[in-house]
Amino acid sequence: MNRESPAGDDRPLSVLQILTCRGWSSDAWAAVNLCIGLEEEGHRVLLLCRDVERGRAVAERARSEGVGEIGFIEASNKFHPASYLRDIALIKRLSRERSVDAVHVHRGVEHWIAAAAWPMGDRPVIVRSRHIFGAVRRHPFNRWLYRRGTDRTVAVCDKIRSAYLAGGDFPPERFATVMGGVNAAAYSPSDDGAAFRRDWGIPPEAWVAGVAGSLRMWMKGQDVFLRALARMGREGGDPPWALLIGKGEDMKNLKSLARELGIANRTVVTGYLDSLAGAFAACDALAFPSMRSEGTSRVLFDCLAAGKPVAASRVGCTDEIVRDGREGILVPPGDDEALAAALSRLRAEPETARAMAESARRRAVEEFDRRVVAKNMAAIYREAAQKRRAFAA
Repeated sequence: MNRESPAGDDRPLSVLQILTCRGWSSDAWAAVNLCIGLEEEGHRVLLLCRDVERGRAVAERARSEGVGEIGFIEASNKFHPASYLRDIALIKRLSRERSVDAVHVHRGVEHWIAAAAWPMGDRPVIVRSRHIFGAVRRHPFNRWLYRRGTDRTVAVCDKIRSAYLAGGDFPPERFATVMGGVNAAAYSPSDDGAAFRRDWGIPPEAWVAGVAGSLRMWMKGQDVFLRALARMGREGGDPPWALLIGKGEDMKNLKSLARELGIANRTVVTGYLDSLAGAFAACDALAFPSMRSEGTSRVLFDCLAAGKPVAASRVGCTDEIVRDGREGILVPPGDDEALAAALSRLRAEPETARAMAESARRRAVEEFDRRVVAKNMAAIYREAAQKRRAFAA
């Protein structure tokens, strides 16, 4: 099989990605971007999604994003031994037929299925991504899973990696951090956003701050953003414009709040957009006013790829993506006064904002682009395979 090739081999890899979420989420986004990045780097990738209605919807979204090969797995959330045995037989058959080098999993069900498929002996490398801060429960089964049943665990930021290692039960040499996964090529910092402004009735001379994400104030903090923009408008000078990108349960509430704050005439709510590039190009600065940790958020990588300075809440892994004073300014969550001050500084100091924008774009291209992420992940697959061969010898 391919995985017996000599150490240091740089041939294309065969990767099986398993993603059992039942809706589009941060781990779905990460897995899909990794699939596409690996394919762009010349590797062969098959993505398995859960064979239920919402899992098939994830598969359709993955296909529309550009994933080439997609299949399905049962991965029952209920204890269903017969189903698990069918899944084990499926991934073992696919592994043989495709000479799979690495099986990459993202959630608990598929993790256990992959580990149970090869409890000992020759097998592909098994890699688990961790997307959230929730601790791994420390009991004998999980100790086996992470010590023996998994070759590498990859956290999406260093804080998550540190949280998993804090208890001392899992080997640190088997944990790595790989961040990012944005398609930097989808953004052009030279785009001045004039077409988007014209289409949405935003004056060419307006100073615009934008925020993107599902419209859920309790989580995403768009109400804090609107209050910050209203504060800026009361400070004098030309009032800024607010751009809200997304859809969700609080769309009506946010429109009502904009009216209450007296800024409805300079607030644009776009709803869901297939691409953020044009909208972000129309902004002078971007905001990330989230109220709580989301682990890592896709939109932050998009903000950097767009080449815009970011005023962001200091939650979760935000400070690992947007470095305070370098790609943007970090503020406490829920603090509209601090957010207003950060955005006001970006408005009042164009040279500072320009330097942050350049740093943001550079970091997105050099560190967070999905092809860079794919190269880093492929290196982890290869290194783990090399260690496995050395151990077997």
